[in-house]
Amino acid sequence: MNEEYVLPGTKMVMIDFEGRRLTGANFFCGEPAALVDVQLPADNLDEVLSRWHDTIEELHRILDRPIPKIGHRLHEKGQSLYFTAPIDALYSAIELSETALLVALGEIQPELTQSGHQSHVERLMELFEEEARPDLLRLQQQAQQHEVPFLWDDDLVSLGYGIHSRSWARDQLPDTGELDWKQHGKIPLAFITGTNGKSTTTRLCSQILKAANLTAGFSSTDGIWAGENCLDQGDYSGPGGAREVLRNREIDAAILEVARGGLLRRGLGAEDADVALITNVAEDHLGEYGVNTLEELIEAKFIVRKALCSTGKLVLNADDAGIVNFAAALDQDIVWYSLDRANAVIEAQIDRGETVLFVNNNQLCLMTQGEPVDICPVNEIPITLNGAARHNVSNALAASAVCRQLRIKTDFIREGLKAFAGDRHNNPGRGNLLHINNISIMVDFAHNPHGLTAVVDTLMQLPARRRLVMLGHAGDRGDDDIRALTRVAMRLNPELVVIYELEDYLRGRELGEIPRIISDTLVNGGFAPECIALASNPVAGTKLALHWAKEGDFLLLLVLGERDLVLDLLALYSEHSSASSD
Repeated sequence: MNEEYVLPGTKMVMIDFEGRRLTGANFFCGEPAALVDVQLPADNLDEVLSRWHDTIEELHRILDRPIPKIGHRLHEKGQSLYFTAPIDALYSAIELSETALLVALGEIQPELTQSGHQSHVERLMELFEEEARPDLLRLQQQAQQHEVPFLWDDDLVSLGYGIHSRSWARDQLPDTGELDWKQHGKIPLAFITGTNGKSTTTRLCSQILKAANLTAGFSSTDGIWAGENCLDQGDYSGPGGAREVLRNREIDAAILEVARGGLLRRGLGAEDADVALITNVAEDHLGEYGVNTLEELIEAKFIVRKALCSTGKLVLNADDAGIVNFAAALDQDIVWYSLDRANAVIEAQIDRGETVLFVNNNQLCLMTQGEPVDICPVNEIPITLNGAARHNVSNALAASAVCRQLRIKTDFIREGLKAFAGDRHNNPGRGNLLHINNISIMVDFAHNPHGLTAVVDTLMQLPARRRLVMLGHAGDRGDDDIRALTRVAMRLNPELVVIYELEDYLRGRELGEIPRIISDTLVNGGFAPECIALASNPVAGTKLALHWAKEGDFLLLLVLGERDLVLDLLALYSEHSSASSD
């Protein structure tokens, strides 16, 4: 973004750059770092980058600070410049990086001082001194020596996870000599990421852990839970959500959903995970934070592997070609899963005696060292809709693999899979299937072509006299993304398409702009204009759909906003229908 920086002894400088802290393992390195995203002109780019690198080193020597790891990454929309920094110096490090960048661009004199003005070195020295917390670094170092998990942010510092954790205000840290380090330790911990299926798999793992009599905490794009208790609602798929879960002293296991945004903005919120899962990777949110291609997005998702403990394992989807290709270059323990026993990756793993999971004779099957174990029949797992929802069969395999690595017994995995109804109570807004007055209704969150394709493939196997699709979109998606999603929806051959507005998610677009893009895509694809209806919001669209529906119809409601209100409306509609039939 454009920022105006006025530095002592300089003119006003306008340049496109943005600095931010990477507070954990991240896209660039495995430790905290200061990052500046910048759009430098192509002229003399190599020279500017070299001068920036040299100035970073020079400033650290002048300030009597250890020389950090320094690097940069080039991408089609700019450059990312970074270097590692202690956790009590990240804000100051960003200032140092931006100062070095201005030196490299010739906007500040190389000697970093200006006659009659405060030295830039003096300014930076003051910043580092103000931010310095030797007691925080001492506690971090002691935790590492005692192999105790350590969490920190601007407000709290914690030792241990879950039931073995304790937290202090950052300005009231304990004396390390008085701590009983044996009181603080780990709990079973998993990270889950991917483009689609993250939240469902996170919740499914939580259900399995519940069957094993564990109180699981989990964070997701929907909120934070400790066992059955929702502690907060909202998108907590970043490091802040992870820390809040792991600081909860009621939990003895944790499943942390991590999304692309949090990974790229801040990095991972914790470490020492027993297992990390990547469900799949498809084009979604490209063009943000220097990730512009599918290949770069795959690399970004694999950040989660940096959080694994020495015995931790990656769980990967062998049906995703991009994941398979990227993983080929890794030297890491991997547990693969696939819908197909004959998948080449699965067969190779079996030949090596490695652990794999797959579907065989309509059974979820686990094989270790050539010994097969049946986990659960597919048709006994509710979210698979008797196997029609192939994406949820894959999610069930993924959850089974994760929980197996958390040392959960097969009987508990089976119990958890069978108990997960996939309704609004344990997986709201994701594949929720209702039957009201002989009308079938599915509420789903599918918001990209990859996710919607899975839903459409499922519904094509289910009977319907007529079909209706209700959809809308947030304004931060590109026009091509919106058109692609609309074309996937058209594969259902709906008799009516209801397009709703998301007024709270316009994100810079004009009111009516997104419905117009969807409508034009439908018409250009041969859909009759009179079979398109507009609604002011998802609730209004749902009312319109219910009014239109008749016995034998199937309604696909793609709800990206007002989810709870839509589910409440459907519940009320169901109650009234039941009362009328009585």
